[in-house]
Amino acid sequence: MPDTRFKALFEQAPISIQILTPSGRTIRVNKAWENLWQIHEGTPLMAYVLSDEFNVVRDPQLIASGIAPLLARALAGESVEIPAALYDVSALDGHGPQRWVTARARPIKDQAGNILEVMLMHEDITERMAADSALRLREQRFRSLVMATSQIVWSNTPDGRVLEDSPSWRAFTGQTYDQWKEFGWVDALHPDDRAPTRTLWLACVAACSVFETKYRLRSADGSYRWTAVKGIPILAEDGSIREWIGANTDIHDVIAAELELAQRLERERRNSALLAKVAQAARTLHTVLAAQDIAQALVAAVRDILQTHQAVVSLTEAGGWAHAINAVSLSDKYAAYRAYDARAEGAGIYAQVCRDNRVMRLNQAQLEAHPAWRSFGEHAGAHPVLRGWLAVPLIDRMGNNIGLIQASDRFEGDFTDEDEAILVQLASIAATGFENARLYASLQEQDRRKDEFLAMLAHELRNPLAPIAAAAEMLKFGTANEERVRRSSEVISRQVRHMTSLVDDLLDVSRVTRGLIQLDRALLDPMQLVANAVEQSQPLITARRHALTVTGDVGAARIAGDAHRLVQVLANLLNNAAKYTPHGGCIDVTVARQADTVTITVRDNGVGVDTLLLPRMFDLFTQAERSPDRAQGGLGIGLALVRRIIDLHGGDVTAASSGLGYGTTVTVSLAVADGVAGDESRLRPD
Repeated sequence: MPDTRFKALFEQAPISIQILTPSGRTIRVNKAWENLWQIHEGTPLMAYVLSDEFNVVRDPQLIASGIAPLLARALAGESVEIPAALYDVSALDGHGPQRWVTARARPIKDQAGNILEVMLMHEDITERMAADSALRLREQRFRSLVMATSQIVWSNTPDGRVLEDSPSWRAFTGQTYDQWKEFGWVDALHPDDRAPTRTLWLACVAACSVFETKYRLRSADGSYRWTAVKGIPILAEDGSIREWIGANTDIHDVIAAELELAQRLERERRNSALLAKVAQAARTLHTVLAAQDIAQALVAAVRDILQTHQAVVSLTEAGGWAHAINAVSLSDKYAAYRAYDARAEGAGIYAQVCRDNRVMRLNQAQLEAHPAWRSFGEHAGAHPVLRGWLAVPLIDRMGNNIGLIQASDRFEGDFTDEDEAILVQLASIAATGFENARLYASLQEQDRRKDEFLAMLAHELRNPLAPIAAAAEMLKFGTANEERVRRSSEVISRQVRHMTSLVDDLLDVSRVTRGLIQLDRALLDPMQLVANAVEQSQPLITARRHALTVTGDVGAARIAGDAHRLVQVLANLLNNAAKYTPHGGCIDVTVARQADTVTITVRDNGVGVDTLLLPRMFDLFTQAERSPDRAQGGLGIGLALVRRIIDLHGGDVTAASSGLGYGTTVTVSLAVADGVAGDESRLRPD
């Protein structure tokens, strides 16, 4: 029974078993041995021995070479294992298929230790070797792929530590293995990304969940590049993590493109918002008619659009560089300065912007270092502190400066090219608005003066009519004596002359303004012109008991002009001086030559001229305030006629006064003639 069981186990054993005698002869084999060595049925087993190549051959002499020494050790009583080797297996011709085989030899001994038999067992491991080879090939391919790809591939232990080397990580970061192992890889991340990345990684390790994030990784050259990271847990059969496999993909260019796109979209959004604000500001500036309202709207728009704490609009005064503060807008940061409205001194950096008509953009250091920078004089303590400065001149249609816009203390950073471009655009719109406001104000003023003129004209024309009507009524009865008739005739004649003078003045103004006046030019003696004018004005001067003095001499100098018109000018100036100087005043006439110019100056100590009226003194219909009794009379067209006649002669007329009560000085300047009079300079036939 035991023998039967042994034979059954022997035959059914999955490995090849060969029983040899102490001399090396095969005496028994099982089925697995026959299948391994492809032994044909009926072949006598005693005829075969195992060769070096594990081929079964007939020649017993081959036992002495190759495997024979190992087998001999087994026959000597030692258990021996033969490493795996690749052998051809064939029973007869030695040209069978190649198989990977391992062999073990075990001596079978009796109780006395004598070797009875040797059991030689062979195991076919060809499939295992093929699987191992395939695995090694896959690993080689994987490593080649990792080296060839741009991705950084890594593996971690189940608890998240780095043990296995990653050449791609080291190549990218420049870290050594010792630097990157364990959690040293975190040091290669951007400082801002280290803590959040490590926290997320450990949370994923604890939860056995996929690790996916983005962080900036330092490259070998020291720069940081954005990478997309994904790590996947590899699970064992029992569900535990065997290891982590992950990869970093360089997405820096993608992130940069996305960031650039986002920034571009933000710029476009901001530009759209700015354009909307600029458009709204333009609409406001175009619809407002008062300069002060334009200035207030402008500083509010500048602060809102440029995001600054300060904005100031200043306009030049009468073409001078001194400025009046027209509008100031300050944030709460400068609330203590909101009452500041002092005039600038017309010097320093403000004046330079207006004089050069050029934009000036300075940061704080440049502002303080600028040679034109000045303190604010006696108002320095009250002036808001400037922090950076952007100033744009206001320029009218003729290219003349009319003021400037200033912005200071930007919410963030210094002023930019974009800020400058926006402020230049706003300045252009505002300059047009200021010009329109001034034109509108001028039209309103002219309209007002025209209405006043018409009222005065009606009054001046009506005044002579009352005495004329009374005299006519008296003559109508026919009972008046000769004296009354004479007196009535004189009244009528005097009032008619007055009305004729008024009408002549109106006609003269009409001709001059329409360019219809003609000049009969001749070489004229300035002293004679003055004498003729004094002769005409003497009755009024005498009537008001003024002291008149005429001084100066021009020698042989002559001027070319129309004697009648120039005497008309000088007489007008003398009459004005007489009318607007209280009784018993002084009128001085000075004639002088200055190089190629003859000047005639009429100076009085009369009521003077208000500084607000002085710039408009020679405008049509301009008059000073009248007394209730209208003692001075006149239509307010005399000085306008003076200006236009002198302009036709190529000369100049100016007025000066220190204010009301300080008299007035009017100076006429005419060029010295070169000796040729000529009368061809008529502008147009009358």
